[in-house]
Amino acid sequence: MLIAILLLTAGLNAAGRERLQRERPSSVANALDALGLLQPESVRSILLLHFGKSLLRSKAGELEAALRKDPNNIDDRLMLIGYYTSNGHGSADRLRLRSHVLWMISNHPEHASTAEPSLRDLPDDPEGNSQILELWKNNLGSYPNDLPVLKNAEKFFFGRDPAEADRLIHRISEREPNSSEWPVELAHLYRMFGIPGEKIDNPAQRAIEEYRRVLELTKNPAARAALPGEMADAAFRIGDFPAAVELAKIYLKSSDRPAVQRANTILGRIALRTGGLADARQYLLDSANPAAAPDIALSGPTLVLAKELIEHGERETVLAYLESCLKLWPRGENVLRIWIADIKNGRTPNLGGP
Repeated sequence: MLIAILLLTAGLNAAGRERLQRERPSSVANALDALGLLQPESVRSILLLHFGKSLLRSKAGELEAALRKDPNNIDDRLMLIGYYTSNGHGSADRLRLRSHVLWMISNHPEHASTAEPSLRDLPDDPEGNSQILELWKNNLGSYPNDLPVLKNAEKFFFGRDPAEADRLIHRISEREPNSSEWPVELAHLYRMFGIPGEKIDNPAQRAIEEYRRVLELTKNPAARAALPGEMADAAFRIGDFPAAVELAKIYLKSSDRPAVQRANTILGRIALRTGGLADARQYLLDSANPAAAPDIALSGPTLVLAKELIEHGERETVLAYLESCLKLWPRGENVLRIWIADIKNGRTPNLGGP
């Protein structure tokens, strides 16, 4: 969605921004509507903040004058926040930015814009950031059951107070038990900061406890089956190999269709990176055992571990793996035989990837 927004605004830069700059500043929001940009509040907020970055200073002054007459014009206020975030200079502009951000959080904590980065953190303004923190603490007391406020507060506290973010994620999940967003958010929180209030030195034990807690929030059966694989992938990507190994082993026992291929691939790639070449070879062969047949028949073989092993000179192992895939992937027989012939003739097959 964000990519689409940026492409859209880039198009507007070429086709319409010059015209918008000539208009009254407050007409920019109307122009969005005229251009067919009747979008959800979150998308509209991003667009307005983005447009604000390119305002002329004279136009920003006009918006300030308009807001003094109509302080409830959120669109104008968001454009000014965008303007001062990108173009503000000196203490006066810093105070203007602070005042607009504090007004939004104080008067409209439910508004989607308050979850945007430019309304969560004021550059070079520790006093303003302290005031934002106090406002969000007050908002939690004033709006304990307001779901949009809780969601925006969670975004704010995520990087500042992981324990508060953890509590908010659980509160929101109770209200939206079937949403996949909150288990994912909790896993992301734990991956970045660990479990708030818990000190678990053993990475494998920590991974199991994180998985257990995220699983509690995950209600969809398919998502529950896929969860250890998703968490193992995430741990692998950040180099947390002990956690990735533990989660991949859990995933290997899952009913999720890709589990055999995906778990063995993760385990093999970790083995290859930690000196376990013989284990990596076995994991590759295990990723094409009969239990993997439903996944390989539908999606084809996962070749990343085979590619890495052939780069390490393990041609015979990769050859045996591809020959096993012949039985499991009939519709890929032609390409498999090309790769097999390449290896037998001393060439390196193109197994894809970078």
